[in-house]
Amino acid sequence: MRTTLAIVTLALGMAAAAGAQSRPDLTGLWIGPTADISVVLLPGEEVSLTPYGAERYRKVDQANSPAYKCLPYGPTRGLQSTNPFQIIQTPDLIALITEHIDYRLIYMDGRAHPADILDYPEWMGHSIGRWDGDTLVVDTIGMREETWLDTAGFEHSAKLHITERFQKTGPDAIRLTTTIEDPVFYAKPFTYGRNLRRMPKDTRLMPARCADNERSLADAVAGVQGPEHKKPPTFPTLSSGRP
Repeated sequence: MRTTLAIVTLALGMAAAAGAQSRPDLTGLWIGPTADISVVLLPGEEVSLTPYGAERYRKVDQANSPAYKCLPYGPTRGLQSTNPFQIIQTPDLIALITEHIDYRLIYMDGRAHPADILDYPEWMGHSIGRWDGDTLVVDTIGMREETWLDTAGFEHSAKLHITERFQKTGPDAIRLTTTIEDPVFYAKPFTYGRNLRRMPKDTRLMPARCADNERSLADAVAGVQGPEHKKPPTFPTLSSGRP
């Protein structure tokens, strides 16, 4: 009996070790500029606005972009910038560091989201992760609602829930698929996908302090440019039949 138990224990340990070794190493400097997430929606996906979301979307003014105010980019836009970001991977914690002087911590130790995260939201939210085979699955909630989902003008509420899947498709490539759920702004969840590429080894992560050189706010002219999505969202239909 003891021999059988020892064999089973050894087998389970070997299987766990093999599983850990098969997990890809995402460590490195990556980039995947995506100003407009409407153009990278997965087939069959659409961005469908709620009545409140449609009201807010009509009022979006690029002169009010959070970036012009030197606000943090948030969890999605931070990884979609024209600047690269660094991934540092350990068994219990994965860190994402952006050039916009911000970071995300993905807890891999099995913990849950803090019970009070919605009462005390963070710019990058709170992220917990797990491995689904060779894919890193990240669940994020608790984002401050001042940020945008992308540069082109999709906003969100404090109820935003993000699910990301990082799958390494080659030594220097990651497929990042993101699902957005926000019942305040969007009538249904939607998913988009992007390809990240590894930056050359001699590339430096250089802090981009907005306050050091940001003059866009002073030059911004209100009422000139609204949302810039090439594939506009779907608006709710009113009783008059007019969107």
